[in-house]
Amino acid sequence: MAIAERKSVSVEQVLAGWKDRGIRNVRFELPDMHGTSRSKIVPIEHAAAYSKDGLNMYGGAAVLDSRSDVVPGTLYNEEVAYADQLLHPDPTTAAVVPWVEATGRFICDATWADGKPLAASPRHVFARVLERSRKLGYEPVMGTESEFYLLNAETHAQLFSGYHIFNSVRNTWVPAIERIVSEMRDFGVDIITANCEYAGSQWEINYAPGAGMTGPDRAFSFKNGVKEIARKEGLLASFMSRPFAGSAGCGAHTHMSLIRVDGGKNAMSEDG
Repeated sequence: MAIAERKSVSVEQVLAGWKDRGIRNVRFELPDMHGTSRSKIVPIEHAAAYSKDGLNMYGGAAVLDSRSDVVPGTLYNEEVAYADQLLHPDPTTAAVVPWVEATGRFICDATWADGKPLAASPRHVFARVLERSRKLGYEPVMGTESEFYLLNAETHAQLFSGYHIFNSVRNTWVPAIERIVSEMRDFGVDIITANCEYAGSQWEINYAPGAGMTGPDRAFSFKNGVKEIARKEGLLASFMSRPFAGSAGCGAHTHMSLIRVDGGKNAMSEDG
């Protein structure tokens, strides 16, 4: 397995191409510690300046709890006088968002005003892991199998009951699934399989693994994208491990490999 290098491209080049395509807004996204996307929307005519200098955002955003409450004692809030962080877009994460009109997005890295990275930022944590792994001669490759429920947005009830895993009728019973599969592919998430899962109103959609930062970026993009598309369809997507007592839980199966940088072989295989 050869390790594919990401194409080198600048933020300025991406923005110029987006302007030609009629993109009007740019979303600067920050993954928090729960995998939630925290973001600001910037009109494209201002995006270049923010990408150069960094886009200010409340520094504790990466360590909010899942209800967006401020957590004391994290060293990111009162200890630093609630200082802002700066978001710096990664051009390799550029994508047009199919379910939002005329909008592109970047996933961002975060620093303080003095240039020091936010140590708790998940992308920074994984970047440090990548650096250590590459020094040892390995490139991590990661793929994720994500299970989730689609629910009535008002009542949070399942859309149908019973147990129907792999049932062809149920696979496309809810039109939102076809939209998720289609628009995720347009978004750059390489979908490889989709099927209804064991419980009623539960699905599993899998996507190709990615080398380096691509793997976790892809998982982040998929999970948050599914939630957004579901809302557009008047539904609620839940990845909770067990949202219903007595019904199947949702797994997130993570597959990780180490590929030898010098030869491209899987270090875990017999001939690796």
